[in-house]
Amino acid sequence: MKGFPKHINTKQDFLNLLADDKFKTQALSELDRIYNLNDSKATKATTLIDPDDEEKGWNTEEVDNPMPEWKLKGFTSREAVNTMIQAA
Repeated sequence: MKGFPKHINTKQDFLNLLADDKFKTQALSELDRIYNLNDSKATKATTLIDPDDEEKGWNTEEVDNPMPEWKLKGFTSREAVNTMIQAA
């Protein structure tokens, strides 16, 4: 690997970066960004505004986000991200 990765995809990637002194600060910064990201809600399209004209768009509603970024990375909870930050 040359330099800090553009994409960090898994919890294990963070563990590997935190173990390397060259990348620890950047990895902690990225973990902090994930921990503080407010992505607990998502927008869901429900029905067409005008059923005769799709160009007018959709009615939407706010729902709980089933896949926030911490979950996409493989953490069990937002607090698990914080635990990794505190342990580093």
